[in-house]
Amino acid sequence: MSKTTYHVNTQESESIEALIDAFEARDTDHEQSIRRMLGLHQRPFTLRLDFVSRPHLTPLDDAFTFDTMYDELVVYVNDAAILVDALLEMAMYMRGFNTTMGSFDEWKTQFTIGTWRYVRKNIKKEFGLETSTVWQFPLDADAVDRFNTQTFESMIFLAGRPDGEVTFPAGANAQVVQAFQRMRRIMETVSFEVGLDDADVFNRRLARAMKWVEESIMPGEQSLFDDLFGPGGLNDRYFGVGMDD
Repeated sequence: MSKTTYHVNTQESESIEALIDAFEARDTDHEQSIRRMLGLHQRPFTLRLDFVSRPHLTPLDDAFTFDTMYDELVVYVNDAAILVDALLEMAMYMRGFNTTMGSFDEWKTQFTIGTWRYVRKNIKKEFGLETSTVWQFPLDADAVDRFNTQTFESMIFLAGRPDGEVTFPAGANAQVVQAFQRMRRIMETVSFEVGLDDADVFNRRLARAMKWVEESIMPGEQSLFDDLFGPGGLNDRYFGVGMDD
C-alpha cells in the first residue's frame, strides 16, 4: 500500500508511458482511450495514485477526486477504466468547471458530481468511447418510505448516475420518487449539449439549478402530515386509536 506521484506532461512521452504502465494498460483495450484523454490536456498536471488514503467506496462511487488545494488529480485504484474517466474529469477541472467542493452543503457537492457525470457521458460519446454499461438500482421499501434530508441526499446520488436504472418499490413515498425524477431531469438539462469547452455555460446553469433545487425540492421542516399520501393514496395511520384530539 503506497502513494505514488506522477507529473504528467503530454509533451513528454516518458511521463505518458509511465502512467500507462502504472495502470497496467499497455496493450489493453484501454490504452488508446487513455492516450486520447491525455490529448485533452493542454497543461502539465500532477496525478497521485493513493492507496493509503482511499475512503470507503461503493461500486457506485468514482474512485478518484481532486485535491483543490494543490490542483492535483487523486486516484485510489490502478484501474485503467477508472483512469479514463479521471483524466477526462481532470481536463474539465482544468478548464474551469465548477466542483463546489468545500461547500458547507454536502448535497451541493454531490449534485455537482452527478451533473459532471452527465457531461462526462457527453464527451465520451463524442469520442466514441464506451458508455453503454447500465447498473440496476432496486431500492428497499424502508429506504424510501418518507421524504427527509437523508432520502433527499440519496436521490441526488442516484439521479447523478446516468448509467443507472432505479426501481422504486410499491409503497415508495411519492415525494421521494418525484424528487428523484425532477433532479435527474435537472441534471440532464444542465448538461445538455455541454462539451469540454463549455465551462461557463455549465457553471451558470449549475448555479441556477442548485438554487431552484434548494427552493423547490429540498425538504424543509417536516410534520406528521408530510408522509400521509403515498402511491396507494391516503395512509391514515396518524388518525388511529390512541391519537390525541
